[in-house]
Amino acid sequence: TMAILNDQRVIAIEEHYYDDNITRHFTGIDARTGGFVRDKLEDVGAARLQSMDACGIDVQVLSHGAPSTQRLDAETAVKVSRLANDNLAEIIKSHPDRFGGFAALPTADPKAAADELERAVDKLGLCGAMIHGLTGGEHFFDKQMFWPIYERAQALDVPLYIHPANPHPGVVDLYLRDYAEKFPGILNAGWGFTMETATAGIRIVLSGVLDAYPDVKIILGHLGEGLPFLLWRI
Repeated sequence: TMAILNDQRVIAIEEHYYDDNITRHFTGIDARTGGFVRDKLEDVGAARLQSMDACGIDVQVLSHGAPSTQRLDAETAVKVSRLANDNLAEIIKSHPDRFGGFAALPTADPKAAADELERAVDKLGLCGAMIHGLTGGEHFFDKQMFWPIYERAQALDVPLYIHPANPHPGVVDLYLRDYAEKFPGILNAGWGFTMETATAGIRIVLSGVLDAYPDVKIILGHLGEGLPFLLWRI
């Protein structure tokens, strides 16, 4: 494959796909995610490879689209995460030189999520995990209930990728409702994602989890949702 950077491999790390085991559980505004590119998200075969070749992408690290398993109850999330991660491993096996993967985790059960991360890395060969927004629509990922996941990620030496989902309805109602109908993008990529994920990043720092697990690797998506440009002020 001819890379877009002279003789350097291009590895894209925020490359979403959809698995019906997960998307069948999406409700409300989440059920509309994907929109006009939904068919492309569901394609992990020839068309995706063709697109990668056309764009000079050597490797995609696949991850399920938001909100993935973060809105599911614990029992459902554990079962669905295992199914999705098994399927992702099979996709990667079909083109191991072109695909890697971030696991979906059942964060509603943090101990099970840590165990699933270990299984996904050690048994399935995945690269780490991606977390989409607030667990149960309520809980930021810095809360101590989730710290076993950080502990396991540090032990495994794999990253946790913090990715946006649609913001808490209360935040939308207070901050964005007046313009949501005319400018629906403000709810997500236009501003909602930045509000939620930049806040998540700051909360992770303030929580002390990075002091407890100083070697854990965190990836904050979308160029850090603006945080690198605001560090001097924060």
